[in-house]
Amino acid sequence: MFTFSLKRFGVAFLFFCSVFQADCWCSMSVISRRCEAGEATEIALPARGRIAFHSYSAYDVDASGNYPLDGQIYICDLATNTVATVPEIEKHALHVMNAIFNKDGSRMTFMGLARGREYGSNWAEYLDLFLYDFRSDELINLSKQAGLGKTIDEDPVFSFDDKQIIFKYNRTDLWAIDLATFRTKAITENGKKREESGPRVSPCGQWIAYWQGGGETADIYRLKYPGSDHRPELLAGLHGIQEMFPVYYNRRQLLYTRWSDRNHHDDEIYLLNLKTKRSRAAAFNSTKGANDSDPFAVGKLVGFSSDRREQTKGGWDLFLGNPLIAKPLHLKQFSTKKHDLGGTYTPFTVNTADSLR
Repeated sequence: MFTFSLKRFGVAFLFFCSVFQADCWCSMSVISRRCEAGEATEIALPARGRIAFHSYSAYDVDASGNYPLDGQIYICDLATNTVATVPEIEKHALHVMNAIFNKDGSRMTFMGLARGREYGSNWAEYLDLFLYDFRSDELINLSKQAGLGKTIDEDPVFSFDDKQIIFKYNRTDLWAIDLATFRTKAITENGKKREESGPRVSPCGQWIAYWQGGGETADIYRLKYPGSDHRPELLAGLHGIQEMFPVYYNRRQLLYTRWSDRNHHDDEIYLLNLKTKRSRAAAFNSTKGANDSDPFAVGKLVGFSSDRREQTKGGWDLFLGNPLIAKPLHLKQFSTKKHDLGGTYTPFTVNTADSLR
């Protein structure tokens, strides 16, 4: 475990944003006019809660042709000003990534490899799902408990009631694991023809957003869940442009990542109005061809990862931004010398083994 000192950035401004920033764009017109006028503004981290992210040298093979498989999950506790790995996870799993907290922040699910064997170029064929309980310090290999065998299990997320884990099964469909019985069931049944990735549950619990396909064919959909009607609804599907990594910003808006255009494949973060289906680019997107991706909601603000070269320690670092303000806050105090990606936030901080504050 290691610890960094956190600076306090503009608490007064954060309070102002939390009071006056509603779910629609027009509610921020005052701040928008100030930004256009060039007035200096500050963006602040919340005073409490936790951010989790993963850090690795490379997802697959590195520039030297090696497979480092060194992904680690870091937990940034904003209340105690600490950032650390979880010893129980480090002991039993490796190349872990894509962590997601449950509703009250007491548990976390993620994907990775079980320790105890050697992995080579086919390591991804052994990806499992895991569940960690912060209160009991218990780690469960969900894929093993569910008897999934040698399958590629990815992108886990908690259901609205925290009773299931919804995930991408074997690079085909969306499935669910019941956390009480460890029984599995298919949510979609399209197979590899319509590969679905990155499921996220809506704040109201009625929808699952995800992306389908890859590269220029990647589009974002949502479907009702639970329910018998699994006909997907297209949310973002520009021809020839990759659209992926959907995350609910609030009940009315969806964050996602897309290419700038057909000719420029740098990632940018967009906000989609779920009622009108209209999208708008976040003001903090880089204008220098860098990639801004992996958005996640931090209250009214947006956390994301970027490979912009403004004093970053690694290829990708964490940033925090307001969608209407051009300059984001670089979270340098959390940065590692590797790629920092897959951020997620919970407003809760685990206090003891039995309670949350």
